[in-house]
Amino acid sequence: MSQYQILEAKTLHKRSKIHRAPLLWNILRGDIRLVGTRLLRIDDAIAADQEKSQFAVKPGLFSLFELRRISGLEFIDEKTCNTEFAQNGGLKQRVAIVIKSLLAGMLYGNTKDLRNTPTFKVFGVEINNVTMNDALATIADSITKRAQKTVFFANAHTLNLAYENANFRELLNKVDYLLPDGSGIEVACRHAGIRRKGNINGTDMLPLLCEQLAASGKSIYMLGGEEGIAKSAMANMKKRYPALRVAGTKNGFFDKNSCADVVADINQSQADIVLVGMGQPLQEQWVAEYRDQLETPVVMAVGGLFDFYAEKVSRAPLWLRELGMEWTWRLIQEPGRMWKRYIIGNPLFLIRLRRST
Repeated sequence: MSQYQILEAKTLHKRSKIHRAPLLWNILRGDIRLVGTRLLRIDDAIAADQEKSQFAVKPGLFSLFELRRISGLEFIDEKTCNTEFAQNGGLKQRVAIVIKSLLAGMLYGNTKDLRNTPTFKVFGVEINNVTMNDALATIADSITKRAQKTVFFANAHTLNLAYENANFRELLNKVDYLLPDGSGIEVACRHAGIRRKGNINGTDMLPLLCEQLAASGKSIYMLGGEEGIAKSAMANMKKRYPALRVAGTKNGFFDKNSCADVVADINQSQADIVLVGMGQPLQEQWVAEYRDQLETPVVMAVGGLFDFYAEKVSRAPLWLRELGMEWTWRLIQEPGRMWKRYIIGNPLFLIRLRRST
């Protein structure tokens, strides 16, 4: 373990709060850099000493990995971030990391003394505090054991709906796993002094999930979206992961009288996991009503996920996602459909969050 890592580890170990200002002296001395790899706490530093870093880059007051972790992108492997920084860490990127880190800090507020909890509540809704790897492992285990589990995602829009609708709130609290999705959840966690372990959104999860399913020989069914959207999304996943087993696809525009046929088609496909993308709260209500009839081990409600992978809408650039501002990209692309959710919903969420404490 290097001398500057030990110095910083001891400094952080002795303090209950992490302050950046005193570390400026260490920068002037050359112990650490303004921008580098992540500064380590004493337990992290000791663990890191077991596996020598392959990079000749000193730790820094700011780092690419910490920026992405603050913004909820910590499922990105730290070594990958360090490699990216080592290869492309010129002056322009270093300045960008500092600016974006400061902006992210202002957006999310408290970054000190965050406590770890297995779950947390927002507006009376209990959400699982897990990493992306935890969520994927749970899904894989449920499929292997043929244990019927239901998985929903909770973002700011979900919680606004739950705040206004007690029945929807109760439905969410009955689900097996409710995963933390989006920058609004990060703000809520920081506000409550909780360290969110991961930003578990469906857009990031789908490729990882399909890779996992392909490796284990399991099958997937996509239900939702406009005509052809689920089919196109599935085709793109199949192209990326040729071993992926396709159980079936169906659009989400069918009437109440057709639900029995939809359930029968899913059961006949013997899918290991079904993704339901009909928008909130319709998709959660549909899953809750028909879950007992579905023989599939895992059923997930995934919102407008298929639109991304059918290339109907594009993903926000990484720099926006690093700031937790991906929603602005969605708003620009679909203002007529998204304005109420974001222009009205986001401020309303923050007001309700402040009033709830």
